[in-house]
Amino acid sequence: MRKKLKSADPAITPLGVRGVRFWSSIHTAAISIAKSYGVHDFVVKDGKLETGLNSPESIAFHKDYVEMIKRCAAPSFANDNWYQVVDGINSGRTAMAIDSNMFGFWNDVAGKPASGKIAFAPPLRAPNGKTFESNIWIWSLAMNAASQKKGAAWLFIQWATSKQVELNGAIAGKLVNSPRASTWSDKVWLDYAAKPEFTNFVDTFKSVQDRAALAFTPRVGFAEAMNAWAVAMQKMVNGADVKATLADLASEIRSSM
Repeated sequence: MRKKLKSADPAITPLGVRGVRFWSSIHTAAISIAKSYGVHDFVVKDGKLETGLNSPESIAFHKDYVEMIKRCAAPSFANDNWYQVVDGINSGRTAMAIDSNMFGFWNDVAGKPASGKIAFAPPLRAPNGKTFESNIWIWSLAMNAASQKKGAAWLFIQWATSKQVELNGAIAGKLVNSPRASTWSDKVWLDYAAKPEFTNFVDTFKSVQDRAALAFTPRVGFAEAMNAWAVAMQKMVNGADVKATLADLASEIRSSM
């Protein structure tokens, strides 16, 4: 596929994917695909929390993932965040991307070359995997325990996350990531999201939901550990030995636990 794309247009980047030295590079493509290999960021071993990033499954995943990046991603991979991935897709310079379903929004942006031409599919999976896995990322509202006006804060949270506000956001604000099931059963929203220019967005969204789950282990120091993972990914893409780099990554994470 890479060779066919390049022969058709040498200016086309086969695959857009995040690569910056920050945990956001891990929480879309990397963690979703890794999960299908049986990779866990943390596991419980002998009653204690232990990192799973130097497991045989993790080594197998990283060898495949790093090879994919080397063959298909843009030379700018190490500096690419979601904005660059989106720009590549909606400008038509990138053929494919592995990232968030919110990219659906760019199928309805007037004047963009790829508007109405972006199709959707579930995440990639391990060669021998029976099914795909998909990390779910959720923005949320929280109340500070030190708040002096918890009553007012709680009322605001209830309003901001209510069915009607979510529906209004989806319909008026084109909020393609509405987390409420009630929005996804609303005819007005579905009529909009299922327009021809959104191709198979709705069907793919629904098919992925059964496999969507939080792929990370919530814990103190989460961000630091995932940042270190992103840095290790860059090292491996730049030629560092996969097994040795993951061993070093595991040691670094253990030292902070």
